Amino acid sequence: MRFIERYKWLMPSLCFSGALIIGRVLYTGHLTFAFLTWNLFLAVLPLYFSHKIETASTTRRGWTYAALWLLFFPNAMYIVTDLFHLRERGDVPLWYDLLLILSAALNGVVLGFISLRKMERWLISFISKRYISAVIFVILVACGYGIYLGRYERWNSWDVLANPFSLASNILYHVIHPYRNADIWMLSAAFGTWMYLVYKQLTRIRPR
Repeated sequence: MRFIERYKWLMPSLCFSGALIIGRVLYTGHLTFAFLTWNLFLAVLPLYFSHKIETASTTRRGWTYAALWLLFFPNAMYIVTDLFHLRERGDVPLWYDLLLILSAALNGVVLGFISLRKMERWLISFISKRYISAVIFVILVACGYGIYLGRYERWNSWDVLANPFSLASNILYHVIHPYRNADIWMLSAAFGTWMYLVYKQLTRIRPR
């Protein structure tokens, strides 16, 4: 309950997205964007794991939660790519679907950045402040690669356990042949750079 109580201020925005999804399903009778409820749940997991790090009883347990955070972190940012599904369908106005997807995507980004900020503060205990920005950038480029794996290769976070060898083989091919997969690394770098720039701007905001 402490996790829910601490972040209950996020509930109105999440409930708004949920209400848009439910409203669409009830109005149209179709589950067109119902999958976004699952995507939002996955976006909450990085925040949960970053919260658990703060309460970890041992450093080893903290690193375990950090690994789980890194595994699920791309899910928070992945929702942005659900904008690919936006098109005129005729059953509801296009602006409704745009608002629905944008609200879910922004919730994912907010959840992801909050968890990233918590992870940054935790990592400072192990990494010099001089290098922390570089580490965050690398993490976000890796997140961009994770977004690619999810959107185009259709891998999921749990495939690390369900299909570890196939997933590892796929990743190894991309790493061994970077020039053949230049578009993949360009996408990863572009998404990573965008997320890094937005994150750094947000962390510099101070109340006046």
